[in-house]
Amino acid sequence: MPDVVNLDALIGREDFIAPQDNANVGGEFGKQTASVTDLSIGESFFSTLRKPDFQRETAAWSPTMVCDFIEAFVSNDLIPAVICWQSPERLTFIIDGAHRLSAIVAWILEDYGAGARSIEFYGKIPEEQERIHQKTRDLVKSRIGSYVEWRAETQKPGTIPALTSKVRALAHAKVPLLWVPGSDATKAEKAFFAINQSAVEIDPTELKILNARSKPNAVAARAIVRNATGYKYWAPFSQDAQKAVVETAKSIYEALYRPPLQSPPKTEELPVAGLGYGSQTLPLIFDLVNISNGLPVEDSSKSKRKYLKPQGQTLPDEAATVAAIKETVKMVRRITGVHPSSLGLHPGVYFYSSNFRHQPTAVLAVAQLIKDIEAVDGFLDFTKFRGRFESFLIDHKMYINQLTVKHGSMVKGYIPIRDYYSFVLDRVGAGRSNDEIESDLKQSEKYHFLVKEKPILTKQAKKFSQDTKNFKLMTDVLASAFICSVCGARIDKKSMHLDHITEKSIGGPATAGNSQWLHPYCDSTAKSKIQVK
Repeated sequence: MPDVVNLDALIGREDFIAPQDNANVGGEFGKQTASVTDLSIGESFFSTLRKPDFQRETAAWSPTMVCDFIEAFVSNDLIPAVICWQSPERLTFIIDGAHRLSAIVAWILEDYGAGARSIEFYGKIPEEQERIHQKTRDLVKSRIGSYVEWRAETQKPGTIPALTSKVRALAHAKVPLLWVPGSDATKAEKAFFAINQSAVEIDPTELKILNARSKPNAVAARAIVRNATGYKYWAPFSQDAQKAVVETAKSIYEALYRPPLQSPPKTEELPVAGLGYGSQTLPLIFDLVNISNGLPVEDSSKSKRKYLKPQGQTLPDEAATVAAIKETVKMVRRITGVHPSSLGLHPGVYFYSSNFRHQPTAVLAVAQLIKDIEAVDGFLDFTKFRGRFESFLIDHKMYINQLTVKHGSMVKGYIPIRDYYSFVLDRVGAGRSNDEIESDLKQSEKYHFLVKEKPILTKQAKKFSQDTKNFKLMTDVLASAFICSVCGARIDKKSMHLDHITEKSIGGPATAGNSQWLHPYCDSTAKSKIQVK
């Protein structure tokens, strides 16, 4: 996944439709250009600058794109106009061009996602965001120089000779501004969708989430993805509801994204949901929330037109949002953690390929499988056959890759993977051997294309390739995982529970010889009710 720079904290958000005490005032044409001075904190223009609360996160440009734009700006090159709308409350909303203005602000503040303003906005900065901040800052400094250096040269020419001829252009550097006329916020919102569907289209999944911005699933997803930091879409809620959203979102984030995924991988501890920062993060969590709540999971690329309609200002439903995020935490507890309901699924079995690549489509597929099992009260039956089922999945990891290639990722591919899980689980339950299950797959119209193949690794290289290292690490991680004494399946370290073999209630001592590792669900429910086959 390419690096993207998070500039979302640099320009504030606000309700697009603000209180209209002076409804006849807004929509007038404002400044025709914005200079570096206008975009500095403390200046009057910057103090009015806002992004609509429904606008996409300003986190889509790579470090190179940020650097290229700053270079074009300071060189006084021709750059596209930023389109704005002035609200009745005299706020300047950015209809198109948030990345352009944010890149200049980032240069001024030396904040590419982990500077002082971002830290104030987010609190704790994810490691990946910090890394990309450092990478972008170093790139800008090497190619352009920092704003502090430019200011030093401006104030005392000759301080930095390499910049002497360049800083003069900065005095003339301007971002052109165009204005959407009128005070009608709905028309301004229509302009946002129209403009953002022209030169660079909004991704269909982003558009789907924007369209649902005030709905419980979208508010819950945004709270989870940002670890309850950043813009608070739940701010209109009561104090008790806000507390519930924040605490639940933080617990979900912790369960899904801790420990942070390292690249390249160097540890056996793996986060369920992969990287906690990137273009796929919000779509993954949005659809995980949908599955958890029994809501439709739509392929937005097939129904894009219906998401182009402006929604106006709709306050999120407090009770429904709290209910949605609480249903989501129930699902996450089923997947991981030490809650008594937790299956303690090992991420290496379900959510990563044999060469350590995270598979977000599998996360959605597993969530849907859990909903299916829950619907028939089938967790005890699942536990009976879980060890053999997961052994088959490990031996046939390449099948998930092949299913994803055939059907597509995320929303397009999660149902076929869920169906594959169900197909295998049914046959394990029926007592079929691995060879017999492979034969059943070959004879199936849905799965006959699956091929059991080994990863192609470099044979004669003098140095180990990263793929070879990753494959070796995943192999060893799975081989050395703790095994549940009840179901025989691997246990994720975040879900390990030490249990008495001879129960404490009948005199069993708390000694190493009388202990066993179990999944939380196997300990709380399954061990007294089933006999594993």
